[in-house]
Amino acid sequence: MIGAVVWFTGLPSSGKTTLARAVEHRLALERISRCVLDGDEMRPVLAPRLGYSDEERSDFYATLARLAGALARQGLIVLVPATAHRREYRQYAREQAPHFLEVWLTTPLGECQLRDSKGLYASAAMGPGHLPGIDIAYEEPERADVVAAGGEYALAIERIISCLKSNR
Repeated sequence: MIGAVVWFTGLPSSGKTTLARAVEHRLALERISRCVLDGDEMRPVLAPRLGYSDEERSDFYATLARLAGALARQGLIVLVPATAHRREYRQYAREQAPHFLEVWLTTPLGECQLRDSKGLYASAAMGPGHLPGIDIAYEEPERADVVAAGGEYALAIERIISCLKSNR
């Protein structure tokens, strides 16, 4: 298995991190070198002063994509749960990686709002919060490699592992 970037995209609270951690667990059982670059955890590390304007988001996702690509070129499977609400962000990440899989979590907005442990949707309801799916558009993938409904992970995990093993 060669290094690869697996980018998990979907609305906030769609289950991206949960699925990425489940894939990480499966890869660990198979003793495959991997890491998780969670967008929420990486933002203060890679861009501590950046806000959420279009330009700042673009800079953050470009930096995250370059880091993920560099780690994948070292032979790691890099799991990136990060909204990346624009197709151009995900396309740039694809261009940086030796092998790339786009995983789209299709969790409906209403369900994401119910799951919202960070209060993002409640904050967005109080005023402009620049939240994908609410204040700004979320551009759905045109041809995701794997599509998963939030919470229905078993088939998605198998598909991701299969794609990684076949270097598709």
